[in-house]
Amino acid sequence: MSYWSEVRDVALKGIDIALSNFKTTAEQAIEKGKDGVAYLQLKKDLFMEQRNLQVLLADLGDITNELYKSRSDITGNERVKEIVEKIAFVEEKCRSIEAEMKKISGK
Repeated sequence: MSYWSEVRDVALKGIDIALSNFKTTAEQAIEKGKDGVAYLQLKKDLFMEQRNLQVLLADLGDITNELYKSRSDITGNERVKEIVEKIAFVEEKCRSIEAEMKKISGK
């Protein structure tokens, strides 16, 4: 083999290594970008569910206040039971969203 053939082979190997590194880096950047978008979407969903939870808690407060003023049974009221069930469902939804966010941020 001549000297220039060896130089060409070494140069081509160097170019191949550089291109494979570039490809790997680009794939990692794309993956991180996807994770970032998913994280932001989950964060928005969590914010909306927390806002929904605040509305439900305010409604529960209003209803219990009205029942207290009228000296009615708070624990036996169907509206109170319905709102408490909704609150439990939204809390569970918030927990699941937070768990997904931890998975993404832990990658």
